[in-house]
Amino acid sequence: MSTDRARGQTVQWGYLLRMRCPYCGETPLMEHWFQFQHGCKRCDYRYEREIGYFTGASWMVMFPLVALVGFAMAAALLILVPHLDALVVAAICSVAMVGVGVLVMPLSMALWLYGDHAIHPLNPDDRYDKELVN
Repeated sequence: MSTDRARGQTVQWGYLLRMRCPYCGETPLMEHWFQFQHGCKRCDYRYEREIGYFTGASWMVMFPLVALVGFAMAAALLILVPHLDALVVAAICSVAMVGVGVLVMPLSMALWLYGDHAIHPLNPDDRYDKELVN
């Protein structure tokens, strides 16, 4: 593996953590909370390739993570505070799971985009028309 390729992979992890375009690393992925931009203004990389593109992010990234947090929290509460009623534990964990879901959703969408970019890099079909979007 060349040093350029290894350095590029390191930079891509930095792009992911900063929530930037997976191709050039310049444009932020999101305009507002939960609202991804249509594409990169610098390199014309289209983020959402088809309608419902980010649905997989919620099913394959966010939901398992939220469920894991919920079950771990329930187990910890039942072990650490055994006198708590199961309904109270379920209520506490449900609220926590909603909070974790809200916090993790943008990152899960970014992970989904980066995974797809690793499998299917930028090609001419992935460019978007800025005039149609704006």
